Amino acid sequence: MAVQSDRSSIFSQRFDRSVFIAYFLGAIVPLLALAVVVQQFVLPEMPDSTAVIGLIVMVCSIAVLSFLAYLVLRRSTGQTLSRIDRDNRRLATLLESSQKMTSAEHASDIAARSVACAIDLSDARAAYLLVRGKDDELSPELFDSAGKDADAHFQSVRTHLLAQTDWVIENGQTAMLGAVRTALEHRPATIVIPLKGEDRPLGALAVVRGGSDEPFEPGQIDALTTLASLTSVAMRNADLRDLQRNFFAHMTEILVAALDAHLGYHSGHGNRVAQLANHIGRALNWESKQLQTLHFAARLHDIGMLRFDRNVQKSPAACEKHTVIGARMLARIRLWENLAPIVQSHHEWYDGSGYPDGLSGQEIPIEARVVAICDAFDSMTSDTSYQIALPYEAAANEIRDGAGTQFDPEIVATFLELFEAGEISA
Repeated sequence: MAVQSDRSSIFSQRFDRSVFIAYFLGAIVPLLALAVVVQQFVLPEMPDSTAVIGLIVMVCSIAVLSFLAYLVLRRSTGQTLSRIDRDNRRLATLLESSQKMTSAEHASDIAARSVACAIDLSDARAAYLLVRGKDDELSPELFDSAGKDADAHFQSVRTHLLAQTDWVIENGQTAMLGAVRTALEHRPATIVIPLKGEDRPLGALAVVRGGSDEPFEPGQIDALTTLASLTSVAMRNADLRDLQRNFFAHMTEILVAALDAHLGYHSGHGNRVAQLANHIGRALNWESKQLQTLHFAARLHDIGMLRFDRNVQKSPAACEKHTVIGARMLARIRLWENLAPIVQSHHEWYDGSGYPDGLSGQEIPIEARVVAICDAFDSMTSDTSYQIALPYEAAANEIRDGAGTQFDPEIVATFLELFEAGEISA
């Protein structure tokens, strides 16, 4: 684009005008002054016409050379600015991709963003993210790709590319492959960059040049190397988050199992409350993160009961204290600290007459308001908590009657819609 603009007119851009003004003031004006001085004082003193002609030729030559110098300066400066502009665009692309990869929850999202960014950075034909085989003896595996006909191209160079990737992973070094054009094979230039891991690379980013047989530019190589570093960091962080979620889920399972064993009369209550809460959360169109918080808070809402002996579990004192004790237990653990306010408030009443803090209305966390309804409904319909469990219809009517006093009326309305639609049943 810049080259076409340069060719259209030497005065078409602000930069051109600035350079020309500087050239005019620095070269043309002094040259004109020299010409005036020569005409006024030198030429009258020179009787020989040949000398006059020679002086005129010299002045003209200086003018032509200075103009050529201007054109060279303009061209070189334009190329420099164009290169700076390309580098700035690459930097902006890297920053945007870094932000998106950092916020991505899963490795697949990171890989998709990485290969798409590689195409933008280098105008490449295709980009591939390959990961190390689960068994060190196995070849690298294709994780994601981007570019026109990327999959078809991969199949045509599969053996060669996997071999190069295997070497890159083994040695931890970048491989630069020049273009090959023969009667039997045409393979464009390719760069394979390792994705650094703690002890050895996680995989590699392979980028295939476009239609040109020229190698990658230095700026492109630097940008792709930076992208590979950002990708490897993002993937390691995603793996850590996945391990964290796995630990979170399994520890919750262990605690819920321990709670069920401790509360023999109320076994399975936490899981059932969580199932009901999930129905309501989805009906309220909550996002996945809020649904996850609701799910785990519902499963652990009675965790404070673990602190009470079986012989006092049903006492009023235990019932009133278990919310605060459970919240304190969870608040000390960073993985569960966001669940603590929900656990503490799940026995608050919408009209402010609940416990432990006497909160009312919107003061009560909305997740706690959902758990309150699900907790009450399951308690009323479970044989393990009442001598005679209420039928579902009767329990639903109790929930309806509690709207505005014990329960949030809007959430009650959502619960009743689900119940009448048959989504909440025995």
